[in-house]
Amino acid sequence: MKYLIRILFFVNLVGFASGVYFHFNEQLALSKKCIGFSVLGLFFIVIPIFLFYRFSKSDRSKYIFNPTEKNEELEDWMQNN
Repeated sequence: MKYLIRILFFVNLVGFASGVYFHFNEQLALSKKCIGFSVLGLFFIVIPIFLFYRFSKSDRSKYIFNPTEKNEELEDWMQNN
């Protein structure tokens, strides 16, 4: 999975670089398409896949608020302030 993410990232990077290259060669219509599709691919394909891969095995239970559980640090802070 990490190799797929790397490949997709580099494909988007090459697309963005080619868009910049076309921009400097005054092929503006093609450059805008290359840059636009690269940014869309990065933000709508690569980043969601990366986030799913990175955080699928993590323990997110410590970030969930449970009002029935006693939080001693919070109680100490409330008593001292």
